[in-house]
Parts: sequence; structure tokens; C-alpha cells
Amino acid sequence: MELPAEFREFTSQFYQDLLDDVSSLDEMIDTVLSPMKSQSDRQKLGIFIDTITRDDISDTELRKIWWSSPADIAFYDGAELPSGPIMVARTAWV
Repeated sequence: MELPAEFREFTSQFYQDLLDDVSSLDEMIDTVLSPMKSQSDRQKLGIFIDTITRDDISDTELRKIWWSSPADIAFYDGAELPSGPIMVARTAWV
């Protein structure tokens, strides 16, 4: 699956010490979404997130997508992604 530039930019903000550098969930959201200045980019990210979180995308496939991204934080169980980074991405276009 081809990863859109917006998803690559979003996931590149997930570095190993991210949680040490922020003091709240809101600050983490602001941090990881900060490179996405335009509403258009946030909408593109949202569309891709909707695509990869459909019921027909398995946890294994979701994990493969995440691992193929520039993210520095690894999730070993794809089931963790919708309640973690993917939840953060959903705030981008809400």
C-alpha cells in the first residue's frame, strides 16, 4: 500500500521520547499535527486514516502500514494503533 505524504509526515512526528517531551494529550496532538498547516493536508490524512481503519483491514495489515512509516515508535500489536496514534490523527480533521 502506498503511503500518502501526509501520513508519512504525520507518522514522522512519533519519535521515541515524544511522551517525555509533552505534558498532556492535547500537547502531543498539537506536536504531531504541527507540520500539517493546511486543512487540505489534514483532510487527506483523515481520508487515509478512514481507509486503513475500515473493518476489512486486519490488525496485522495495520501494523505493517505503521512499520513501513517513518515513525520511531513501534507497535507490536496492530490493535493498539486505533486507540493511540490513529486516534490522534482523527483529531486532525474533526
